[in-house]
Amino acid sequence: MDKIIGINPVMEVLDNKEKNIEKIEIFQGIKEDKANLIRKKASERNIKVQYIKKKMENSQGVIAYISSYDYYVEFGEFLEKIASKEKDIVLVLDGVQDPRNFGAIIRSAEIFGVSGIIIPERNSVSINETVVKTSTGAIEYVDIVKVVNITEALKNLKKLGYWVYGAEGDGAKVYSEEKYPDKTVIVLGSEGFGIRKKVKDNCDILIKIPMHGKINSLNVSVAGGILLSEVAKSIY
Repeated sequence: MDKIIGINPVMEVLDNKEKNIEKIEIFQGIKEDKANLIRKKASERNIKVQYIKKKMENSQGVIAYISSYDYYVEFGEFLEKIASKEKDIVLVLDGVQDPRNFGAIIRSAEIFGVSGIIIPERNSVSINETVVKTSTGAIEYVDIVKVVNITEALKNLKKLGYWVYGAEGDGAKVYSEEKYPDKTVIVLGSEGFGIRKKVKDNCDILIKIPMHGKINSLNVSVAGGILLSEVAKSIY
């Protein structure tokens, strides 16, 4: 079994009827109102609740045990879901490695109307309990799609009318000066190396976030939030 930890992630997974929850553990010292709400939701789904005396670190006193992290969506299925959309944002992460960054990006993606996040099968972070907890439940509402080849995925998205924007420090366009089309893909590179050349070559436009301090780089999750906020403002 795998674990979902944290109050909000557990509440969200309880609302997702597709997730097979084996049991829930609640620390005896948790606030009664939170415990009652979780217990009520669990009772509605006939999920066993156990009270425990020792709180797992960083769990906020709540742990859900599920059969597996079955969050991934097949790429073909994802394309079918978005094919008829007139307005949409898709996010592509080309090699993001840190689970906390991934979780924070998922949280921003949900807030700003991203339908799915595409990641490569290799050299990329996988969904784990840190990712789920950091997303604070947002992972229940954003499709996560693993693909063998990011470049081919971008080509397929273009066939559906998406324009692809790559985020690069030396991008030709300033992100806030663009009028983003109704169907937009944003590509973020890895924490240390940015977007790979082949992927970059398949971007229609490279955009940048101007920086005026002495440090010339942003955390990828922060950069993602800034860019998605601007794109959503154009599209929605």
